[in-house]
Amino acid sequence: MAKAENAAISLKHIEAYDAIAATGSTIAAAAEIGISQSNASRLLQQLEDYLGVRLFDRDKNRLSPTREGLQLGPEIRAISDRLRALKTAAIELESGRSREMLLRLAFPASLSSTAVPKMIRAFLSANGPMRVEIASGSYLAIERMVADGEADIGFARLPFATPALRQERLLPSRVVCALHVDHPLAGRASLAIADLKGQDLIVLNRERPVRHQLEALFYQHGLRQRPLLEAHSVASACALAAEGLGIALVGDLIAREFANLPLRFIDLEPELPVTYCLISGEKHPLPKTAGFFLQNIAGWAS
Repeated sequence: MAKAENAAISLKHIEAYDAIAATGSTIAAAAEIGISQSNASRLLQQLEDYLGVRLFDRDKNRLSPTREGLQLGPEIRAISDRLRALKTAAIELESGRSREMLLRLAFPASLSSTAVPKMIRAFLSANGPMRVEIASGSYLAIERMVADGEADIGFARLPFATPALRQERLLPSRVVCALHVDHPLAGRASLAIADLKGQDLIVLNRERPVRHQLEALFYQHGLRQRPLLEAHSVASACALAAEGLGIALVGDLIAREFANLPLRFIDLEPELPVTYCLISGEKHPLPKTAGFFLQNIAGWAS
Protein backbone atom coordinates (compact mmCIF):
# COMPACT_ATOMS: atom_id res chain seq x y z
CA MET A 1 0.00 0.00 0.00
CA ALA A 2 1.44 3.37 -0.98
CA LYS A 3 2.08 5.67 1.97
CA ALA A 4 0.33 9.04 1.90
CA GLU A 5 3.04 11.48 2.90
CA ASN A 6 0.70 14.43 3.34
CA ALA A 7 -2.06 12.71 5.34
CA ALA A 8 -3.14 14.60 8.44
CA ILE A 9 -3.76 12.13 11.26
CA SER A 10 -5.79 13.26 14.26
CA LEU A 11 -7.40 11.86 17.38
CA LYS A 12 -10.48 11.04 15.27
CA HIS A 13 -8.46 8.54 13.24
CA ILE A 14 -7.19 6.86 16.40
CA GLU A 15 -10.68 6.79 17.93
CA ALA A 16 -12.09 5.21 14.75
CA TYR A 17 -9.37 2.55 14.75
CA ASP A 18 -10.04 1.76 18.43
CA ALA A 19 -13.77 1.39 17.82
CA ILE A 20 -13.30 -0.79 14.72
CA ALA A 21 -10.78 -3.02 16.50
CA ALA A 22 -13.19 -3.42 19.42
CA THR A 23 -16.36 -4.06 17.40
CA GLY A 24 -15.00 -5.64 14.17
CA SER A 25 -17.34 -3.48 12.11
CA THR A 26 -17.32 0.03 10.69
CA ILE A 27 -21.09 0.17 11.23
CA ALA A 28 -20.87 -0.67 14.93
CA ALA A 29 -17.79 1.53 15.35
CA ALA A 30 -19.59 4.47 13.75
CA ALA A 31 -22.53 4.07 16.13
CA GLU A 32 -20.17 3.87 19.12
CA ILE A 33 -18.30 7.09 18.39
CA GLY A 34 -21.24 8.99 16.89
CA ILE A 35 -20.25 9.32 13.22
CA SER A 36 -21.54 7.87 9.94
CA GLN A 37 -20.39 4.50 8.64
CA SER A 38 -18.88 6.11 5.58
CA ASN A 39 -16.93 8.51 7.79
CA ALA A 40 -15.60 5.62 9.88
CA SER A 41 -14.48 3.81 6.71
CA ARG A 42 -12.83 6.97 5.40
CA LEU A 43 -10.92 7.55 8.66
CA LEU A 44 -9.67 3.96 8.64
CA GLN A 45 -8.59 4.27 5.01
CA GLN A 46 -6.71 7.51 5.76
CA LEU A 47 -4.92 5.89 8.72
CA GLU A 48 -3.92 2.90 6.58
CA ASP A 49 -2.70 5.23 3.82
CA TYR A 50 -0.63 7.16 6.36
CA LEU A 51 0.95 4.00 7.81
CA GLY A 52 1.37 2.32 4.41
CA VAL A 53 -0.12 -0.99 5.57
CA ARG A 54 -3.53 -2.58 5.68
CA LEU A 55 -4.75 -2.90 9.25
CA PHE A 56 -7.88 -5.01 8.70
CA ASP A 57 -9.06 -7.73 6.30
CA ARG A 58 -12.75 -8.10 5.51
CA ASP A 59 -14.04 -11.55 6.43
CA LYS A 60 -17.67 -11.70 5.32
CA ASN A 61 -19.30 -8.85 7.31
CA ARG A 62 -16.54 -8.61 9.90
CA LEU A 63 -13.19 -6.85 9.90
CA SER A 64 -10.29 -8.86 11.27
CA PRO A 65 -6.84 -7.45 12.06
CA THR A 66 -4.08 -8.26 9.58
CA ARG A 67 -0.66 -9.45 10.72
CA GLU A 68 0.52 -5.83 10.53
CA GLY A 69 -2.60 -4.67 12.34
CA LEU A 70 -1.97 -7.08 15.22
CA GLN A 71 1.61 -5.87 15.54
CA LEU A 72 0.80 -2.14 15.32
CA GLY A 73 -2.40 -2.28 17.36
CA PRO A 74 -0.78 -1.88 20.81
CA GLU A 75 1.23 1.11 19.63
CA ILE A 76 -1.83 2.75 18.11
CA ARG A 77 -3.80 2.19 21.32
CA ALA A 78 -0.90 3.61 23.34
CA ILE A 79 -1.11 6.77 21.24
CA SER A 80 -4.85 6.85 21.89
CA ASP A 81 -4.30 6.54 25.65
CA ARG A 82 -1.69 9.32 25.60
CA LEU A 83 -3.95 11.63 23.62
CA ARG A 84 -6.86 11.02 25.97
CA ALA A 85 -4.61 11.66 28.97
CA LEU A 86 -3.37 14.83 27.30
CA LYS A 87 -6.94 15.99 26.72
CA THR A 88 -7.89 15.21 30.33
CA ALA A 89 -4.83 17.10 31.61
CA ALA A 90 -5.72 20.09 29.43
CA ILE A 91 -9.28 20.12 30.77
CA GLU A 92 -8.02 19.94 34.35
CA LEU A 93 -5.56 22.75 33.76
CA GLU A 94 -8.23 24.90 32.15
CA SER A 95 -10.60 24.26 35.05
CA GLY A 96 -7.87 25.08 37.55
CA ARG A 97 -8.07 21.64 39.18
CA SER A 98 -5.07 19.49 38.44
CA ARG A 99 -2.30 17.67 40.29
CA GLU A 100 0.07 19.43 37.92
CA MET A 101 -0.96 22.89 39.07
CA LEU A 102 0.87 24.53 41.95
CA LEU A 103 -0.77 26.88 44.44
CA ARG A 104 1.91 29.00 46.15
CA LEU A 105 1.02 30.66 49.44
CA ALA A 106 3.05 32.99 51.66
CA PHE A 107 1.96 33.52 55.29
CA PRO A 108 3.72 34.64 58.46
CA ALA A 109 4.95 31.80 60.64
CA SER A 110 2.28 32.53 63.27
CA LEU A 111 -0.40 31.49 60.74
CA SER A 112 1.56 28.88 58.76
CA SER A 113 1.46 26.57 61.79
CA THR A 114 -2.11 27.34 62.90
CA ALA A 115 -4.77 28.58 60.47
CA VAL A 116 -3.10 27.70 57.16
CA PRO A 117 -3.03 23.89 57.54
CA LYS A 118 -6.78 23.98 58.26
CA MET A 119 -7.33 26.18 55.18
CA ILE A 120 -5.36 23.75 53.01
CA ARG A 121 -7.29 20.74 54.28
CA ALA A 122 -10.64 22.40 53.54
CA PHE A 123 -9.40 23.65 50.15
CA LEU A 124 -8.18 20.21 49.01
CA SER A 125 -11.33 18.56 50.34
CA ALA A 126 -13.48 20.91 48.23
CA ASN A 127 -11.34 21.05 45.08
CA GLY A 128 -9.53 17.74 44.86
CA PRO A 129 -5.82 16.97 45.08
CA MET A 130 -3.46 19.74 44.02
CA ARG A 131 0.10 20.68 44.75
CA VAL A 132 0.47 23.39 47.39
CA GLU A 133 3.62 25.22 48.43
CA ILE A 134 3.65 27.23 51.68
CA ALA A 135 6.32 29.83 52.34
CA SER A 136 6.79 31.81 55.54
CA GLY A 137 8.57 35.03 56.31
CA SER A 138 8.26 38.59 57.53
CA TYR A 139 5.59 40.84 56.07
CA LEU A 140 8.19 42.55 53.90
CA ALA A 141 9.49 39.20 52.64
CA ILE A 142 5.93 38.09 51.84
CA GLU A 143 5.24 41.31 49.94
CA ARG A 144 8.35 40.80 47.84
CA MET A 145 7.56 37.14 47.14
CA VAL A 146 4.11 38.09 45.85
CA ALA A 147 5.31 41.13 43.87
CA ASP A 148 8.05 39.04 42.22
CA GLY A 149 5.66 36.25 41.28
CA GLU A 150 7.18 33.74 43.69
CA ALA A 151 3.85 33.38 45.55
CA ASP A 152 0.29 33.59 44.23
CA ILE A 153 -1.41 34.68 47.45
CA GLY A 154 0.19 36.31 50.46
CA PHE A 155 -0.86 37.59 53.87
CA ALA A 156 0.24 41.18 54.52
CA ARG A 157 -0.43 44.16 56.74
CA LEU A 158 -1.35 47.65 55.61
CA PRO A 159 0.27 49.90 54.67
CA PHE A 160 2.42 48.09 52.10
CA ALA A 161 6.15 48.73 51.81
CA THR A 162 6.33 47.17 48.32
CA PRO A 163 4.70 48.45 45.09
CA ALA A 164 2.80 46.37 42.50
CA LEU A 165 0.56 44.57 45.01
CA ARG A 166 -3.18 44.03 44.70
CA GLN A 167 -5.53 43.76 47.66
CA GLU A 168 -7.67 40.64 47.29
CA ARG A 169 -9.43 40.82 50.65
CA LEU A 170 -9.20 43.15 53.64
CA LEU A 171 -8.98 41.54 57.08
CA PRO A 172 -9.67 44.18 59.76
CA SER A 173 -8.42 43.54 63.27
CA ARG A 174 -7.48 45.43 66.42
CA VAL A 175 -4.84 45.33 69.13
CA VAL A 176 -5.75 43.17 72.11
CA CYS A 177 -4.01 42.39 75.38
CA ALA A 178 -3.05 38.73 75.68
CA LEU A 179 -2.37 37.77 79.28
CA HIS A 180 -2.22 34.64 81.39
CA VAL A 181 -5.57 33.46 82.73
CA ASP A 182 -4.24 33.90 86.27
CA HIS A 183 -3.02 37.46 85.70
CA PRO A 184 -4.57 39.98 88.14
CA LEU A 185 -6.14 41.86 85.21
CA ALA A 186 -7.49 38.76 83.43
CA GLY A 187 -11.04 39.37 84.66
CA ARG A 188 -11.38 42.79 83.10
CA ALA A 189 -13.74 43.34 80.15
CA SER A 190 -11.29 45.81 78.58
CA LEU A 191 -7.99 47.45 79.43
CA ALA A 192 -7.17 51.13 79.04
CA ILE A 193 -3.68 52.49 78.43
CA ALA A 194 -3.59 53.70 82.03
CA ASP A 195 -4.19 50.10 83.22
CA LEU A 196 -0.92 49.06 81.63
CA LYS A 197 1.16 51.43 83.73
CA GLY A 198 3.60 49.45 85.84
CA GLN A 199 2.79 46.19 84.01
CA ASP A 200 5.38 44.04 82.25
CA LEU A 201 4.64 44.49 78.56
CA ILE A 202 5.46 42.24 75.60
CA VAL A 203 5.42 44.08 72.29
CA LEU A 204 6.29 43.32 68.68
CA ASN A 205 9.56 44.57 67.24
CA ARG A 206 10.11 48.15 66.15
CA GLU A 207 9.86 47.42 62.41
CA ARG A 208 6.08 47.16 62.63
CA PRO A 209 3.86 50.23 62.18
CA VAL A 210 1.59 49.11 65.03
CA ARG A 211 4.58 49.37 67.38
CA HIS A 212 5.00 53.06 66.48
CA GLN A 213 1.26 53.60 66.91
CA LEU A 214 1.39 52.00 70.34
CA GLU A 215 4.32 54.15 71.42
CA ALA A 216 2.47 57.28 70.22
CA LEU A 217 -0.60 56.18 72.20
CA PHE A 218 1.51 55.55 75.30
CA TYR A 219 3.10 58.98 74.94
CA GLN A 220 -0.33 60.67 74.69
CA HIS A 221 -1.39 59.01 77.94
CA GLY A 222 1.86 59.73 79.78
CA LEU A 223 3.08 56.13 79.78
CA ARG A 224 6.88 56.17 79.59
CA GLN A 225 7.85 52.64 80.61
CA ARG A 226 9.89 50.42 78.34
CA PRO A 227 8.56 46.99 77.34
CA LEU A 228 9.97 44.05 79.25
CA LEU A 229 10.15 41.81 76.20
CA GLU A 230 10.17 42.28 72.42
CA ALA A 231 8.96 39.50 70.13
CA HIS A 232 9.28 39.05 66.38
CA SER A 233 5.98 37.21 65.89
CA VAL A 234 2.53 37.08 67.41
CA ALA A 235 3.10 33.41 68.17
CA SER A 236 6.19 34.23 70.21
CA ALA A 237 4.47 37.12 72.03
CA CYS A 238 1.51 34.91 72.96
CA ALA A 239 3.79 32.10 74.10
CA LEU A 240 5.66 34.51 76.38
CA ALA A 241 2.39 35.80 77.82
CA ALA A 242 1.20 32.22 78.35
CA GLU A 243 4.25 31.70 80.58
CA GLY A 244 3.06 34.58 82.77
CA LEU A 245 5.87 36.89 81.65
CA GLY A 246 3.66 39.89 80.93
CA ILE A 247 0.87 41.35 78.81
CA ALA A 248 1.33 40.91 75.05
CA LEU A 249 -0.05 43.65 72.81
CA VAL A 250 -0.90 41.87 69.56
CA GLY A 251 -3.33 41.88 66.65
CA ASP A 252 -6.55 40.06 67.48
CA LEU A 253 -6.91 38.21 64.16
CA ILE A 254 -3.67 36.27 64.56
CA ALA A 255 -3.67 36.11 68.37
CA ARG A 256 -6.99 34.21 68.40
CA GLU A 257 -5.21 31.31 66.71
CA PHE A 258 -3.50 30.70 70.06
CA ALA A 259 -6.69 30.37 72.09
CA ASN A 260 -5.51 26.89 73.14
CA LEU A 261 -2.90 28.53 75.39
CA PRO A 262 -3.79 29.58 78.96
CA LEU A 263 -4.54 33.11 77.81
CA ARG A 264 -7.27 35.71 78.04
CA PHE A 265 -7.68 38.16 75.16
CA ILE A 266 -8.94 41.56 76.30
CA ASP A 267 -9.65 44.56 74.08
CA LEU A 268 -7.31 47.52 74.41
CA GLU A 269 -9.03 50.90 74.78
CA PRO A 270 -9.00 53.20 72.93
CA GLU A 271 -9.28 50.89 69.94
CA LEU A 272 -6.12 50.64 67.87
CA PRO A 273 -6.98 49.16 64.43
CA VAL A 274 -4.69 46.76 62.60
CA THR A 275 -5.59 45.96 59.00
CA TYR A 276 -4.31 42.80 57.39
CA CYS A 277 -5.10 41.70 53.87
CA LEU A 278 -4.65 38.88 51.39
CA ILE A 279 -2.63 40.07 48.42
CA SER A 280 -1.64 39.08 44.89
CA GLY A 281 0.80 40.59 42.44
CA GLU A 282 -0.41 43.27 40.01
CA LYS A 283 2.02 42.09 37.34
CA HIS A 284 0.98 38.44 37.53
CA PRO A 285 -2.47 37.08 36.55
CA LEU A 286 -4.20 35.34 39.43
CA PRO A 287 -4.13 31.56 38.77
CA LYS A 288 -7.46 29.77 38.88
CA THR A 289 -6.24 27.69 41.80
CA ALA A 290 -5.61 30.89 43.75
CA GLY A 291 -9.12 32.10 42.92
CA PHE A 292 -10.58 28.84 44.21
CA PHE A 293 -8.50 29.16 47.37
CA LEU A 294 -9.80 32.68 48.03
CA GLN A 295 -13.38 31.49 47.53
CA ASN A 296 -12.82 28.55 49.82
CA ILE A 297 -11.58 30.67 52.75
CA ALA A 298 -14.15 33.44 52.29
CA GLY A 299 -15.52 32.78 55.76
CA TRP A 300 -12.16 32.96 57.53
CA ALA A 301 -11.71 35.90 59.93
CA SER A 302 -15.13 37.30 59.05
